[in-house]
Amino acid sequence: MSNYIVLVKQVPDVSQITDNVFNPETGTLIRSKLTNVINELDTQALAFAQLMKSLSNDKDSRVVALTMGPPSAAEVLRYSLARCCDSAVLLTDRKLGGADTWATGNPLAFAVRKIVAEMFDGSEDYYILSGMQSVDGDTAQVPPQVAQELSLPCITYATEASYKDGHFEITRIISGGSQIVSPKVKPAVITVAKYEYPLFATFARTRKANKVELIEWGADDINATGIGVHGSKTQVTRVFPPGKTNRKCKEITDIKEFAELIIESSKADDAAKAADQQSGDGYILPLERETPFDRSFESLEKDSQTCAQIAEKLMEAGVNSPDEIDDEKTEAVVKLMEGQLHENTVRELLKGFANMKPYYDGDVWVTAEHDGPKIHSSTFELIGKARELADSLHKKVGVVLAGSDVAELTDSLFHAGADIVYLAQDKLLEEFQPSAYRKVIAGIIEQYKPQIVLYAATPRGRTLAPMIAYGLDCGLTADCTSLDIRDVTKKQENAILMQTRPALGGNIMATIYTKNSTCQMVTVRPGVMKALEIDKARKGELVDCPTKLTEEDLNLNIIKTERSTAGAKLESEAIVTGGKGLQSQDNYLRLLDGLTEAMRHTLDITVEKGASRAAVEQGFIDRAYQVGQTGTSVGPKIYIALGVSGAIQHMIGVANTETIFAVNIDPEAPILKQCDYYMIDGVEKVVPELIKYIKEAKQN
Repeated sequence: MSNYIVLVKQVPDVSQITDNVFNPETGTLIRSKLTNVINELDTQALAFAQLMKSLSNDKDSRVVALTMGPPSAAEVLRYSLARCCDSAVLLTDRKLGGADTWATGNPLAFAVRKIVAEMFDGSEDYYILSGMQSVDGDTAQVPPQVAQELSLPCITYATEASYKDGHFEITRIISGGSQIVSPKVKPAVITVAKYEYPLFATFARTRKANKVELIEWGADDINATGIGVHGSKTQVTRVFPPGKTNRKCKEITDIKEFAELIIESSKADDAAKAADQQSGDGYILPLERETPFDRSFESLEKDSQTCAQIAEKLMEAGVNSPDEIDDEKTEAVVKLMEGQLHENTVRELLKGFANMKPYYDGDVWVTAEHDGPKIHSSTFELIGKARELADSLHKKVGVVLAGSDVAELTDSLFHAGADIVYLAQDKLLEEFQPSAYRKVIAGIIEQYKPQIVLYAATPRGRTLAPMIAYGLDCGLTADCTSLDIRDVTKKQENAILMQTRPALGGNIMATIYTKNSTCQMVTVRPGVMKALEIDKARKGELVDCPTKLTEEDLNLNIIKTERSTAGAKLESEAIVTGGKGLQSQDNYLRLLDGLTEAMRHTLDITVEKGASRAAVEQGFIDRAYQVGQTGTSVGPKIYIALGVSGAIQHMIGVANTETIFAVNIDPEAPILKQCDYYMIDGVEKVVPELIKYIKEAKQN
């Protein structure tokens, strides 16, 4: 008899975010102005748990909801009880507040241990389920970190389950396809990417849910090893709204004008986009700056201004170099700054001025991702960014390449800008099993000690990176769109990686840095960074790394893998995506083939078809063409969405597009508020006319 623990979370309703929920002075989110709801993907995890319970026909199985949050989070537990849960546990304590994903996964894992011991009588026959990610953070890190803490198999991006011969078989999304797997052992962690068969509350269950006494635990009840602010491995240094001019959201009523805008966008200069993709901040190490007290590379502008004040007073006090800052000079500067800055702040900054060395040491690494005989394009993008970061730090670019018979791929990594490739080959790495890949890559990182490791924010990277980071006690920031090297003088930390990412469905941006860690780790959104020009004359150093894997390191049975052989070119300059609104495969192929061919012939650019997840699941086209967070994140010059509603996960995956066009008959479709130009009309009416006008442009 299997039991089930479902991790649920209370989150702000991101659909209700407006400008007035931000503090105009600090740029921070005022959460009290937002309605709190249960995370949508967690409702699907509840339904998935109920599905598994029904499939196994275990009537005595128990489903327990677990959440960590303030007392108000009890609402999501009562929601869960009204659907399918038998019990609910609220983990709440001020000591748990301010936690990042590391310090969230840790206490949740310890709470799971307590549930198993006290509610399941120690039985190891259970599954932990959760939504793939929560809309407030969009990190997808906590479930894999829970799995790592508990040493459990981790099946991410699940979409379906079946029960055969006493075992569950789980269908999951993988890069470029899907896979059916079964955990070799129990317990196991499963994250749900999509299961749209919602559970509804009955009157009887709702009454019971409102009356039942929730189980409430505090930090002292679970004895977790890393909680709250002090247990966190990352820290937010700045929160700010995204730029207001990102999308024009302009309605077009004339099809000819719509076509002209597409043509005009195809001629746009890529320079601005390239500038956005690469920060090019030109960071200079403190010892190499023109003046010894130059602190112009602070993480915050206000800190740079404060440091400039301190530098001025140092010169007034007769200090000409950092090594002259002694107790006497410190007191002199404190006196000169009297009334301008708090005494303790001045002392902290002076300690920072005296320190000229980088806080971290080691090279800048990329974890390579490959699909059979080909390196994923996101790896080359990461190498480009790693090259920029490493050059400013005077370090080398390393790439970890793990797999079975992948030695032939090393040259392409050198050509893309790598200095060193750490090669780990083993037949047991033929298929991607998170536990095995984690063991191998974590071991190499532990041995060679890089200061930065970059992963692609793909389904594979978003599974692997949290497990590696957690196991190595390192911080991890997810889905970054900007990376810069900066100083934090007041903490005596130089050359720190500042990691900027969107959150709350793209409604806010946060800049984060790593703390309490030996290495800075991030996942980076594909399509954001710019790959270097390929140089086939480039050579590098190859380091062979033994794996020491055994069959016991493989904790999943891989039953079936379906990968596309279609060769979708989603790195094209223009992508035309069809959604569920196209209604049939015939409409999808006829309309998209016609429009892509017309654009390719007339505009002289590379064009590819794309598809929403709903279109893929309707069978319109192969999963290799799926665009979005669970498919491929893209950043083309032109993105045309036909009959695509614009779910958050889809829009996150196209956020780096230069110009987004949309055609949708639904005036309430979310995509209309997240694009540049749109038409509210039927795609079957608009697309043939678009094709005609685009072809006419060629003739004229």
